[in-house]
Amino acid sequence: MTKKLKTRSPLLLTSSFLAIFLGTAFSSMSIANVNYADNSGFSITNESESYAPVEVVYSHFIQHVDMWWPKDHTWWKGALRIDEQAGGCFCETTDTASAAHMQVSYVEPNKKVVMTGGLGPLQEMGMSGALTWEFSTIASSTSSDANTQDGRIPKTKVTLTYHASGNIHFNGQKASNEDAANLVRVVDKVQAQQLNALTAFSDNN
Repeated sequence: MTKKLKTRSPLLLTSSFLAIFLGTAFSSMSIANVNYADNSGFSITNESESYAPVEVVYSHFIQHVDMWWPKDHTWWKGALRIDEQAGGCFCETTDTASAAHMQVSYVEPNKKVVMTGGLGPLQEMGMSGALTWEFSTIASSTSSDANTQDGRIPKTKVTLTYHASGNIHFNGQKASNEDAANLVRVVDKVQAQQLNALTAFSDNN
């Protein structure tokens, strides 16, 4: 996503998107992977872990998205919300404007949420996809606490996968596979930053 612009052409949105994140989003702490990318779509996966229980991470994800989601990844740095039901909205609102970032299509509390749509500049390109958030409990290093099962501390792993399809283009001209792959690498790093924001928030709250 990108900051508010006076002009909303796909080219300007994509140029701003690249300019903002190329220099800032490559210090991700999560495990990131571009599964495939060309000018007709892509698939990317990111993973990150939190020391908070899965119920806490999920609750933060739904109830406190406005606190952990990076405001630089919004249209107007407005208020964010996620409606926890099928057909609900991952929305941003201000006093004078509103945007549906994605639509919620599947909710299994503490396990999985699927959202559909195009994030940021991909929306105006006419691209759409499935953004899947999966929450699972894993075991971390051993603990001396006798109350922990098998002496291991439970952690939460969040896996974020985005499968998107549609023509990637700049100013109405279909991108080359190389240029599309470059854009997708930026999208991948941005999503890693968003995911890390959730797990870091959960560790500290």
